[in-house]
Amino acid sequence: MARPGDGIAMAWRAGCRIENMEFMQFHPTTLYHSASRSFLISEALRGEGALLRLPGTGERFMPRFDERAELAPRDIVAAP
Repeated sequence: MARPGDGIAMAWRAGCRIENMEFMQFHPTTLYHSASRSFLISEALRGEGALLRLPGTGERFMPRFDERAELAPRDIVAAP
């Protein structure tokens, strides 16, 4: 299964010049359900109080990375 960025990494390994990565769109908010396929949801849900939790444990993880927790901007929420 391809992951985000796989195509860019493949192009880089093939010798292509990679530039303007700051314009790359990514979306860190997915609705997860164990019996259904995950899908992207609006970031507005985080603004309305939705919490980001780890699958399996349900633990909130964003407070470890930013004082704004789920309200942190996209570049922080999606950082590896």
